[in-house]
Amino acid sequence: MLTELENALLKSERPSAYFEQLRAAEQLGGWFPELKALIGVMQNREYHLEGDAWTHTMMVLDEAAKRRGRAENPLGFMLAALCHDFGKAVCTTVSEDGRVHSYEHETLGLPAVRQFMERLAADAELTGYVLNMTELHMEPNKLAATGSKLKKANRLFDRSCAPYDLIQLAVCDGLGKLPQCGDTEEFLMRRYAEFTEIMARPYVTGQDLINAGLAPSEELSEILGYAHKLRLAGLDKEDQLRQSLAYARSVLKIRQH
Repeated sequence: MLTELENALLKSERPSAYFEQLRAAEQLGGWFPELKALIGVMQNREYHLEGDAWTHTMMVLDEAAKRRGRAENPLGFMLAALCHDFGKAVCTTVSEDGRVHSYEHETLGLPAVRQFMERLAADAELTGYVLNMTELHMEPNKLAATGSKLKKANRLFDRSCAPYDLIQLAVCDGLGKLPQCGDTEEFLMRRYAEFTEIMARPYVTGQDLINAGLAPSEELSEILGYAHKLRLAGLDKEDQLRQSLAYARSVLKIRQH
């Protein structure tokens, strides 16, 4: 089944046609019950005039097909597009004023995504990629909507297993609906370029800390974590080291007392 699915996701210009055919033949439930569960799931009409969560997923999938050739992991990218809103089937509610909400669907859908990937007998790397992309798929467009600062964008990209792919998925999520929202890519790619430049610079290592006088200890990994935060904030290596050593002295002093 995975080979057949790969062909649909990686070779078809409109992968949605494969799933629409399965739906028409009433064959979705066997391999794709999580996808079938999206049929009829309402969405907030302020952002989704296209219809239910199934329709949105099919539109996102076809947008993703246009960009899969750019992805670091094309198959994982397409599977993430397929799975990204599985959570809407388990958490969508309607408030008293009639507004539809799917709060936290990006995390509440992760068990369904894992179950789906297990059914496909996907390996750990591919499963981890799809889970990571699903969990974070909302975040890039939120960053763009608020014009978030570099540090916050860097933290997000650092959490992502494939930040470029994550940006492309977020853009597809915005394009695969009505009205389309396709104006985030320029901002996100600018932030991504800044992130990659920062991550290419020299940075503090454990050996640097030891050479500066810190003894190997449990605290060393904590100090390294602090140094990494400084790196994401854009500080150069010299400033990372200076501030990390000051932090280390403070931490050790407190714990010794």
